[in-house]
Amino acid sequence: MKKPVLFLPLLLLFLFSCVSKKEIEKSYQLFQTDLDSMSNYTYKELTIKEGDNLSIQVYTLASADQQQVALFNLPNTGTKTTAGAASGAASGGAYVVNTSGEIFLPKIGMYKVVGLTCAQLTEKLKTDWATYVKDIVVDVRMLGFNVNMLGEVKVPGVKSFTTGRATVLDAIAAAGGLNDEAKRTDIKLVREENGKRTSYLLDLTSSKIYRSPVFQLQQNDLIYVGASDYKFASLKNSRFGTTLNPVSTITNLIFPLLSIAYFIVSLQR
Repeated sequence: MKKPVLFLPLLLLFLFSCVSKKEIEKSYQLFQTDLDSMSNYTYKELTIKEGDNLSIQVYTLASADQQQVALFNLPNTGTKTTAGAASGAASGGAYVVNTSGEIFLPKIGMYKVVGLTCAQLTEKLKTDWATYVKDIVVDVRMLGFNVNMLGEVKVPGVKSFTTGRATVLDAIAAAGGLNDEAKRTDIKLVREENGKRTSYLLDLTSSKIYRSPVFQLQQNDLIYVGASDYKFASLKNSRFGTTLNPVSTITNLIFPLLSIAYFIVSLQR
């Protein structure tokens, strides 16, 4: 009757191990709630910011000869460049938005574009250039943008996107995915708007991430993926030879002592 008591510490140890395993498995599951109730995501058109590279092409429907619009078209437009950002001048086929939010346009000069979408800028240029080009057609495009990925991802660094329809999930995919040590509930995004930086916390285990105002990326967003408690525990164990988990410490020290005590008592009786 006394022998089963000896197995009590082992039974408790087994139960603690199972709970720990379930908690670890749950921390790796993504979008655990409300995913089926989510509607289709609606993307927004990005607004132009300082440092953006823009392609602006002008055509005329009045004639097959496009010579009259040559003045308004840069050579090799469509090639992204970072040159000329200080002055807003065109370089390598791209208009680069300067620190004042302007670009230099033929027949117009310095032109404020920051805060506009490409569609809005298209309509403004059609009006302002209509004096010089009959039946004008204007095509404005953003030549991609960058975000920074830091923390517990496999390939951190600058990630480039050629479309405005890029999301936090796209950035994580571009970084090769999350490390095993990444904390899925601790994704921080830092965004600068109107000279003010704001940080947002994202949780990959909840489908609410799709409703976050920063789920769709913008130019120069910074994304930091935090480390899980398991990584900190591992680091502490390797450096100091101790464990970060108090439950594990109690289990390792007390249960063996209890087993020995029960064994001695049973022998004495």
